Amino acid sequence: MPDISKINKTILPSATMEITAKARELKALGKPIIGFGAGEPDFPTPDYIIEDAKKAAENPIYHKYSPVNGLPSLREEIARTTEKYSNYKVSPDSVLVTNGGKQAIITAFISVLNREEEVIIPKPYWTTYPESVKIAGGKPVFVESDIRSDFKITIEQLEKAKNRKTKVLVWTSPSNPTGAVYTPKESKEIYEWAFSNDIWILSDELYEHFVYEGECTPSPATIDTNLDNTIIVNGVSKAYSMTGWRVGWLIANDKVINVANKIQSHGVSNVSNISQVAAKSALENGLEETLKMKKAFNNRRLFAIDILSKTEFVTTNIPKGAFYIYPDVSAVLDGKKIKGVSSSYDLCNWLIEKHHIAFVPGEAFGTPGFLRCSYALGDKDLEEGLSRLHDAFSNLK
Repeated sequence: MPDISKINKTILPSATMEITAKARELKALGKPIIGFGAGEPDFPTPDYIIEDAKKAAENPIYHKYSPVNGLPSLREEIARTTEKYSNYKVSPDSVLVTNGGKQAIITAFISVLNREEEVIIPKPYWTTYPESVKIAGGKPVFVESDIRSDFKITIEQLEKAKNRKTKVLVWTSPSNPTGAVYTPKESKEIYEWAFSNDIWILSDELYEHFVYEGECTPSPATIDTNLDNTIIVNGVSKAYSMTGWRVGWLIANDKVINVANKIQSHGVSNVSNISQVAAKSALENGLEETLKMKKAFNNRRLFAIDILSKTEFVTTNIPKGAFYIYPDVSAVLDGKKIKGVSSSYDLCNWLIEKHHIAFVPGEAFGTPGFLRCSYALGDKDLEEGLSRLHDAFSNLK
């Protein structure tokens, strides 16, 4: 039998999807599983979006191939709402509609990276960033942060990580998995560092509408208005509760978009037209439903912080954005408090098997000793699940 690609030895599956799938399987078997793993809102997609999608499904014009870069009406709406909500102006021609944010990220890396060029990724990182870099032939280089620094990196750290092969800095604020939010001052200093070193910033802005404390982080595109060094990734998955509709987008300059269009033309031809119409409906109807979700998420955030701060052996961060909290659980990982548990990966297996609560281990995000806890789940499940964690740790010696 012929060999498979060597890439099989370098890339890992998505741990968040793996944990979510395991939780669903156990739940289907009748186990009372509460899942904190999935990064998706528990709210249904708004009714008006569904109605517009139904109408689109009945319209023969949407039964055929459409432009590779996306429906013109959707790209125009993306440009309009980007200027309105994100405070930078882009042309619809600078937009490529993709099958969710993941495809946008992979396409961006393939568009700008040559083999072995390096991408700086702050830790903790979302699991897809380093694997996407590897798929594109690049090399991920990591910059450490910790709970004491609120999981933020500095220019001094970036300087140490930079060399002649450095091509891209991955940027996300609010952060997945920590919920950390950089201040305008902190972010602008890092932007200027990247621009002065002629390094791309890949800015993941999917959580921009979920900031609960302090000022929002400005996009690098508010400074780099010609997108000479900036690539934006965004989408409707989080802010409009549309994870399953699979619509994201890439915003970049003409050179990047031209390459990205070529890649997409051979990869997927175009995104589902029905989903594109749904995404347009989401954007043009504004943020009323998003703000309702934001209010609910903030209440859950405060509840989660309160419970975790009272849980023995846990040190929690104070997330200001997204819908994640990232507690340090290293105090229980000595192999003695819980027999055979010496890593956060072991702990997650123990928690799901013994207490029927599913978290994603810190190893998935490059930082062992932590758990990612999504609070984008129902209030009752949140309370019950965190109570189980509290009780489980309270019974340890």
